[in-house]
Amino acid sequence: MSAPLEPVTVLTRGRPVVISAVELDAELAGDGPCRSLAHLEAVVRSNDRLRSVARLRRAVASGDVGVQTMQAVFGLVRLEAAESAGELRALADRLGGSPGAIARAAAFLVEGRAAELAHAATADALLARHSPQPYLHLQRVPDGAPLLFATWLAELERSATALGVTAFRAFVGDVAEAAFRSLQHGADAVALLGERGASFLVDIVCAELGGTTDFVAARGMAWLAGALAAGDDTARSAIERARDRFRDPEFQHDCEAMLGGEPWPPRR
Repeated sequence: MSAPLEPVTVLTRGRPVVISAVELDAELAGDGPCRSLAHLEAVVRSNDRLRSVARLRRAVASGDVGVQTMQAVFGLVRLEAAESAGELRALADRLGGSPGAIARAAAFLVEGRAAELAHAATADALLARHSPQPYLHLQRVPDGAPLLFATWLAELERSATALGVTAFRAFVGDVAEAAFRSLQHGADAVALLGERGASFLVDIVCAELGGTTDFVAARGMAWLAGALAAGDDTARSAIERARDRFRDPEFQHDCEAMLGGEPWPPRR
């Protein structure tokens, strides 16, 4: 018998929102898209994993292109819901394009098949460019992660002249944040990226961070630069420029921590 549901507090636009146990119970029993992103986050963080996974599977099964559907996909990755792989593959076939690539990558990841994802992404540029996004939501470093990063770094090299600057910087930001999240989960940078790969990624981050106008991409780049090269003058300068460009309070705090020599990255 499952434990009684507990209220869940989530942040919405920087403000805490409490989803009561009654609201959460109603959402867990629902079909289709969740009532709001706050309710979806509460479902992911519910203390009843079986009902949470079942609810997200129903959301994905009926989902269309949009933020709600992608957040449901990411929620299933966070919950390592291997039983949802079928719905994720069906969603990938239904959506196609970038959203489909994200869902397809998520199907590999929930089943613990990171090495197979790396192999598939080697022959599929769209999958390679979008598979870091669900990876960010893993709660541990999967087996096969170094193979995935090798694939992503190779695609970064190819993409430097094949993608527009905005798309390329978004991809750099995704790979950088994926590496940063892995470091937070205890990965060793050299084991994860290789010496050449770590140096290559830091060089790209430092080159692109200064001109990046996308906050999400810049944040991922800055976080990784702080983790791998906080003592390097070029990296510090790039972090300082990003800090001065983006006035988000939490990001400002992170930049001060990195530049001030505090332990970085913070463990999750």
